Amino acid sequence: MVGFALLWIGYAFFLLFIARRTKSSDALLPGRVGAAVQALAYVATYISAVALVGFGGLCYMFGMQMLLVAAGNVWLGTWFVYKYLAWPTRLWQRKLNSRTPAELLSKAYEVPQMQVFLGLISSLLLVVYGSAVFKGAAVLVAGVLPISVNAALLILVCVVGVSVVMGGLRGVLYTEAVQGLVMIVGVGALLFAILKAVGGPVAGMRALAALPATPAANKGFMALSSGPVGLNVIFLSLVTSVGIWAQPQLIQRHFALRSTAEASKTAPLAMLVLSVVVGGAYFASALSRLILGPGITNPDVVMPTLVHQLLPALGQHVFALAIVSASLSTASALLHIASGSLGRDVLGKHLEGWSWRLAVILCTAASGAFALKTSSLIAFICSTSWTLIACAILVPYLALLIQGTKAGGRAAFASSVCGFTGAVLWFAFGYASTSLNISGFAAPGIIGAMHPILPGTLVSFAIFMLLAKNEETVRNGSPAV
Repeated sequence: MVGFALLWIGYAFFLLFIARRTKSSDALLPGRVGAAVQALAYVATYISAVALVGFGGLCYMFGMQMLLVAAGNVWLGTWFVYKYLAWPTRLWQRKLNSRTPAELLSKAYEVPQMQVFLGLISSLLLVVYGSAVFKGAAVLVAGVLPISVNAALLILVCVVGVSVVMGGLRGVLYTEAVQGLVMIVGVGALLFAILKAVGGPVAGMRALAALPATPAANKGFMALSSGPVGLNVIFLSLVTSVGIWAQPQLIQRHFALRSTAEASKTAPLAMLVLSVVVGGAYFASALSRLILGPGITNPDVVMPTLVHQLLPALGQHVFALAIVSASLSTASALLHIASGSLGRDVLGKHLEGWSWRLAVILCTAASGAFALKTSSLIAFICSTSWTLIACAILVPYLALLIQGTKAGGRAAFASSVCGFTGAVLWFAFGYASTSLNISGFAAPGIIGAMHPILPGTLVSFAIFMLLAKNEETVRNGSPAV
């Protein structure tokens, strides 16, 4: 146990050392960062323990249809981003000299209120989401080391907070790259162990196909389910693959690009890493039904149980390090962008020296405090944060990259506010999975299974098009509608 404790302590100090050695002169800009570091950092930010453990457990219940989520992450969430979004984002960021995504959109559309609005929802939602990431990592650390969950939480919060303060965005990217490598090793070890246990990938898939169908896999474990179950898998793929286009912590990674050639180098590396980490974890988790049997009802225990059965003690600690790396890399990205949003976007401060340290300390303390509490509101914010932010940013962001600013500031700001509001209202009154517990109402039938990212984005798009057309009418000299 002492040797394993030293492994964890060495890991924490190594992260701090990397952050210190690679720090940037500007806390919100990355400076020069290579393609390999960018690829690993992008994946490490993208994938958290929620994906590896939570979605991994869903693979046990749903089978290979969950690989649709992994495929969406690789092609829509990575290839499409670097092919069509990353470099145009970098060009606008360089042209406007912006330091946060909210500032980029605000300057582009010349709407100062938009920066405050987007900065406020980003700092709040991402701080609370970060608290769930911290809590999950703390529970895992407390499970492998003889310390309490609260003690583990305090240590993890301090390590991430200090590394963000010391390294700025460049330091965060390098620590995430290290954590991405650890994730590859941990998931690779589990995948090797389960393929050995089931007799290889072909034999494993044959055995999985022979299992009887269940309500969660109503067409068997090798096919997409019909009805609401299959629809939920499709929407999960969209939320995690398209919704991420507008996540501030990922948009900010594009600020590190130096050329289209570098974007072209980064894309295949990121796709490869993501395929190994997410594809490998989901494939292993789907096959886990052959090892664990049909008796598990809580998906969150699938991965820990599988790891405990298949890996020796050292392997278990390596995999635990991979899951903690997934959590801390995401947490550092969330704390960094939340601190930048709070300090620069909401408070209007030029963040350097103590102003930067104070912003990080406030966000870190808030995230740690939320992690100590459990409530339905905090759980709701954690589970909806990506969707709410996507509905607020996606339409004006894509419009900026496609057609520039010709739609006008009114269209951009109104679409942002209305998209956010539409998603909140659908969560509360339309989406059966959440609205029945919140308001007691839900949309009828299959409509009630429609994830809020769709109505929220549609509302945002409709408002944007309406006001953009009105703006064009005014410019052409006709009376406004």
